[in-house]
Amino acid sequence: MVGELMVKSFETPDETVSFENGRSERVQLDGRTFWLTTVEPGWLFSRDNAPALGTETCPVPHRLYVVAGRMTVEMDDGARETLSAGDVALIPPGHDAWVDGDERAVFFEEELER
Repeated sequence: MVGELMVKSFETPDETVSFENGRSERVQLDGRTFWLTTVEPGWLFSRDNAPALGTETCPVPHRLYVVAGRMTVEMDDGARETLSAGDVALIPPGHDAWVDGDERAVFFEEELER
């Protein structure tokens, strides 16, 4: 249960993480972590993020809302979906992802327990 009104802004995030072709901004409220991620055309998780994590595909689950643009997600088993602005998705660990098209993709998510 939420105990008190709390407000933070991604205009002044608690942390900004920059990586090749994108960035993620983090805010924390009441022990919960929220991310706003912007990835540019040409971004590919397996090339731009995976090496820093020491993995080939993303080991993190996601529950996200696509704010803008298009992003394709491909699971290790070959299942593939293209997400567009307005879509909500649950993505289990073991996936690659990339910006689909010439527009940056922006998505919001609450960090899930790993």
